[in-house]
Amino acid sequence: MFFGVRISEHTLFDLRALPLVFGTLFFRKYHLLLPVGLGIALARYTITGINPQAFTGSLNILLLSFLAAFLVGLYQRKKWSYTKKALISILSINTLQVIGVVSFGAVNKTVYLTKVAIYTYPTGLLISTLFVFIIRDFYSEQLQANKIRKMNTRLRKQKAKLLASKRELEEKAQQLTLASTYKSQFIANMSHEFKTPLNSIIVLSELIREYDDPTNSQEVNQYAEIIHTSGNELLLMLNSVLDLSKIEAGKMEILWQPVVMDELISYIKQQFQPLAAAQKLRFEVHSAPSVPSMIQMDYQKLNQILRNLIMNAIKFTEQGSITLNVEMDITDSTAWIVFVVQDTGIGIAEEKQQMIFEAFQQGDGASNRKYEGTGLGLSISLQLAKLLGGSLALQSKKGEGSKFSLVLPLHREES
Repeated sequence: MFFGVRISEHTLFDLRALPLVFGTLFFRKYHLLLPVGLGIALARYTITGINPQAFTGSLNILLLSFLAAFLVGLYQRKKWSYTKKALISILSINTLQVIGVVSFGAVNKTVYLTKVAIYTYPTGLLISTLFVFIIRDFYSEQLQANKIRKMNTRLRKQKAKLLASKRELEEKAQQLTLASTYKSQFIANMSHEFKTPLNSIIVLSELIREYDDPTNSQEVNQYAEIIHTSGNELLLMLNSVLDLSKIEAGKMEILWQPVVMDELISYIKQQFQPLAAAQKLRFEVHSAPSVPSMIQMDYQKLNQILRNLIMNAIKFTEQGSITLNVEMDITDSTAWIVFVVQDTGIGIAEEKQQMIFEAFQQGDGASNRKYEGTGLGLSISLQLAKLLGGSLALQSKKGEGSKFSLVLPLHREES
């Protein structure tokens, strides 16, 4: 207020409207402009004292503050750029200031327009423009700095949350690992504990069945046969559970050894032809000429997978045939031996084909399902196939039979 055009002792035309221009651009609430304008109006009396010119100047600045408040409200509704808002504020406030001085008549209009306004009006426009855009850059930097600070604060909070979540997940993973270990140990221990008396039952039932004593009735022999058969089935279930627990615990060992293919095929025929014949099914084994006479494989694990696949095929086939085809496949310069077990059984619906590879699952999941079994065979077979470096795939349609393909590397991959 101390810089302006003084035409008398009591008359000073200054740049007090400049803060109102700033206020229209940086304030977000229009009512804040009114006390700012009132403060500037009261300060006018400290420069020239109480006189008519000071009074009319105060009224003029109050009028400008109402205009500034109106502009703030307008800018809140309009999505105008900073430059457009700045130009509107500078022109409208400086122009209204001139109009107000002329209208109130505190000084001679001709004197004001010819000796004062020609200096104060363009100077006000120029200085307002200069300061508005200087402050705009400073204000933008402050906004950017505040934005960065807020972003850093948010990132620190997110980092703290992520670290807390990571620790929580690690603790849960440790708990799950420990629980899985305890479960596997419990299953293994219980399976071993069950197998000892179960083996005794099987041996004793076989002795009763084979004991040549005329006093033994046919009914006793039948009971011994039932005990012997049931004991073997229970032993097979326990062995499956034990295998699953070993696989889950990562303790299943692979014993690589030479396997003579003719001996493997002959053993499979001897093992399953009587079972298939008992159900009036054809059982055939075919080996392609390209299949080598000897492969490097874990014989027990390979035989276990094939046994599970063929037993399932026999169990779920009521008429027709089961076929085992042994073939060779060369993919990406890698030799694979492929065992394909195909049947003409009930088939598996597409939506259940993934589920049957899960532990304790069967295609017929009802509690009173027709086909007995624990549902562990395919799950164990899949895990064993992966341990041997291969895969197990299924192709099937409901009512049209199933085709399981066991693909294993012909040569052991060195780890």
